[in-house]
Amino acid sequence: MKNADKLGRRIKQFREEAGLSQQELAEKLDISFQQLQKYEYGQSKLSVERLLQLSQILHVPAIQLIPLPKDEADLHSTGDRESVYAPFERVIINPEEVQLLKSYRRLHSEKLRTLLLKHIKEWIEVQKDLEKDR
Repeated sequence: MKNADKLGRRIKQFREEAGLSQQELAEKLDISFQQLQKYEYGQSKLSVERLLQLSQILHVPAIQLIPLPKDEADLHSTGDRESVYAPFERVIINPEEVQLLKSYRRLHSEKLRTLLLKHIKEWIEVQKDLEKDR
């Protein structure tokens, strides 16, 4: 499989995890959805600038979009159990964390993301206070 095909698969994977249609992502990139399809099918190469733009829109580090020598397809062919997980899931301990991250990525509003993180930090402080009282 060519690197362009692997890159395209990753773009599609993260687009779907973000809850975006091809049309929605194409609009955010200011390109036609046909051009996005070409990226996802590995028929068109991406510039570094476009890759960084995708990374920002999909809220994933650019490095996760780039196919490395031992990507999921290569691991799958060796029967490695980790191959069924997205790259971010390899470091996450339980399914609730995966669900939390996927839900967070579906929040497209920066205001909502900031508010959610603020609440989580507040809950952690409350938990610390409760633990002190024990």
